[in-house]
Parts: sequence; C-alpha cells; structure tokens
Amino acid sequence: MTARSNPAGGVEWVELWDGRRWPGRVRNGLPEFRFGQAPSGLSTRRQLRERGLSRGGQEPFARLTWKRDRRFAWLYVDDNAKTKRTPSEKQLAAVNKALAARKVCAECGPVDHCVRTTDQLCGDCHAAGVTPTDQSPAGTGGWRTVQAWQDEAGADTDDEHHDDTTERKDKARAAAARAAEALASTEARLDTAAQVAAGAERDEQLARWHAEDEASRLSAERADRSQTEWDERGVA
Repeated sequence: MTARSNPAGGVEWVELWDGRRWPGRVRNGLPEFRFGQAPSGLSTRRQLRERGLSRGGQEPFARLTWKRDRRFAWLYVDDNAKTKRTPSEKQLAAVNKALAARKVCAECGPVDHCVRTTDQLCGDCHAAGVTPTDQSPAGTGGWRTVQAWQDEAGADTDDEHHDDTTERKDKARAAAARAAEALASTEARLDTAAQVAAGAERDEQLARWHAEDEASRLSAERADRSQTEWDERGVA
C-alpha cells in the first residue's frame, strides 16, 4: 500500500489491496478516507454486522474520518470478512444466566436492574453506604446457593425411564424451599439484631450527649463562681 501525490492538483492517491488507486491520504501507516469517500469493498464493523458478517480476525485496512477528524471508524476488507457465528442454545442460556447474575445485589438479593460491578450493590444499597458481605443471608453467596438448588429442581432429564426422577426432583424442590425459608428466617433475625444494635448505639450516643451537657453546665457554674469571687474581691 503506497500513497502518491499528483503534482498538478496535490491530490494523494492510495493504492488499495486489489491494485486500485483511490484518492485519500496515509496517516500512521494506514490509508484514511473522508466520510462518504471510501472505496467500495471496505466496510465498518457495524456495516459488516448488518450483513451478518464479522471481520474474521483481520486487522483494519483503513480509517474513515468525519467531524474534522475528531471522529473515526476502522474499515475492513469485505473479501476477508467471515460469516458471523450463530450462538447455540447452550451459549444463549449461559449468557442469560450471566446477565441474571448481574441483577443480584450482594445485600438485598435479586433486583430489576444491573448492579454495580465494583461492589455488587444496587443503587439503593450503594447510596445507603452498605458494605457487602457474603455472610449476609440475602447476599450473593446465599442467593446463588438457592438458585443452584432451584435449577437442579427444575432441570429436565433426557431419560424418562428412571424411577428415581420424580423422587429426586421432589427432594430438590424441598431442599430449595427449606433453604429459602432458612435464608428468610436468618435475614429476619439479623434485622432484629441490627435494630437492637442501632438502639444500643443510639442510647450510648444520648448518654455521651448528657455527659457532655453536664460537664458544660459544671464548667459554666465554676466560671460563674470564679467571676463572683473576683467581683467580691474588687468591691472589698
């Protein structure tokens, strides 16, 4: 790929992958074309995706620029593109499971939106200053355990002639129900303990305030007595 300039008009000509010459310029070793001036046979990743293609691992051949070179997109050779792979049902199920895990808050459990990736907290818990912990009954660890049991309970088997299939499913459902009930009970106990701890902390804070008020009152009384003594000495 080379760039040649026309002495008469000062236009640069870029040699393409197929031997054609096209007006453009070379920057940092790559051809560059203005918006709407790229040659045929080159497409952006979005254009390839719209046609059901992918870049196929190839490196970009050129660059498309617009908005006075402040925006750009890579251009790929269409002949080197490959058909985009179609995900299987198992891959789609894995993706859906991963997306569902993104909607589990580490503190309050499943939510309707994706949680933060840094601390696994939803917006409300993060705004409240909650510190996530796997020991929390509604935390990520507990919810994933229940989800695994529920998945096992709802899993289908390919062999319908096993006599223990129904019994195994019933046991899994019962285990999932017991786990969910245990988590709810533990969460209620921890909520009660948290309320008791908050009440004790509030009482301790009130006691400190009363002690500070009493100390301020005694200090003011000592200052008044000292001032009175000085006044009496001055009169005498």
